[in-house]
This record gives sequence, C-alpha cells and structure tokens, in this order.
Amino acid sequence: MNKFRSRLIAFVILVGFPLGFFFYYKQKIDALPNRQKEVQVFWDAPDFTYETQNGDTLHSKDLKGHAYVADFIFTNCEGVCPNLSKTMSLIQLNFKNDDRLKLVSFSVDPDRDSIPVLKDYAKRYDAIDGKWYFLRGEKQNVWDMAQKGFKVPVVYTPEGGKGAEFTHTEKIVLVDEDGKIRGFYNGLDKQMMDTFYNNLASILVGIQQ
Repeated sequence: MNKFRSRLIAFVILVGFPLGFFFYYKQKIDALPNRQKEVQVFWDAPDFTYETQNGDTLHSKDLKGHAYVADFIFTNCEGVCPNLSKTMSLIQLNFKNDDRLKLVSFSVDPDRDSIPVLKDYAKRYDAIDGKWYFLRGEKQNVWDMAQKGFKVPVVYTPEGGKGAEFTHTEKIVLVDEDGKIRGFYNGLDKQMMDTFYNNLASILVGIQQ
C-alpha cells in the first residue's frame, strides 16, 4: 500500500504538476490574440522631439513600430516620482530583452533636470540605454504636450514646498506601435498594474519581433 502511495505521489509530482502548469499557461497564451481586440483605443499620442539623458535626441517617430510606456516625473520629487520610477524599472526588468517595448519618462522640470541630472537619475534606476529614455525639452512645450497631447495634468505648485513643486499625474500611459494611446494606469496601484500587464501583453502579440 505504501509503495502504491509513493508511486502515486511521485506520478503527481513528475507528471501532474507540469501538465497543470502547461495547460494553465497555454490557456492564457491562446487567449492573447483575442484579447488584443479588447484593449481600448484612444487618440493619437502627441509628436515630440526632446533631448535624452545621453544628450542625443529622441523623436516620437523613432518609437513607431514599438509599444512604449510613458510617465511624467521630476528628479527633485519627494512624492510619487520615486515610486513611479520603481514601477517603470520593474516594467523594464520584465521586458528587458523584448525590443518591442520602450519606456519614456518626461521631465516636467527641465529647468533643473539637465542632461547630467537626468543621466544620474537614470543610473539610479538602472535604465538601459536604448530601452528607457529620460527626456527634457522646453518647459512650456513639455507641459503643453502633457496636458493637450496626453491629456494628463501638470501644475506648478511652489506652495507645496521642496520636493513637491509640481502636481502631476501618477498614471503611466500605454502607447501602441502605431502611436495610438491604449490606456492610462495608476502606476502605484497593483490592481491597475495587473490590468496594464494584461493589456500590454495583448498589444505586444500584434507586433512582429
């Protein structure tokens, strides 16, 4: 009896569990092409041309053919920015070797966020060159792009004190390979980030590697 039970347990461990995981993930993967149609399509993401943390230039057209995730930060921020950057860093880690996805962080405080400052900030979060861009441009231009193009708020609030001079969105923006905005997600909310990852996976299915 004990010998039979031992063999049964061994069978479950060696065959049952692997089969269970296989069918679990197969079901998820099979569903991806269908889920692509379910991700909402918003409007065209705005065009932009800004300096990167390395001193070169990135144009929005350079991102065509790739999905990208955008957020808005300033390096002196003592509020949501560090946690948003951690969220972006985790996204980068999960898709480190997937060239279909890029990351873009716009500085809303370009007067203080010089190229060297952005480069130091990028190093703090292990940003990979060519994968995660930290961008700066003329201040009013960046603010207009955020508010009129991405339609997310950026407000100068000096009364907030050191580290809180700007009020800006905590949402990250998902843009597809055609430059269409596909979603806004609170980058500090686990449930919203689960939705983000599902939608991102659906979009990546449609991009040729």
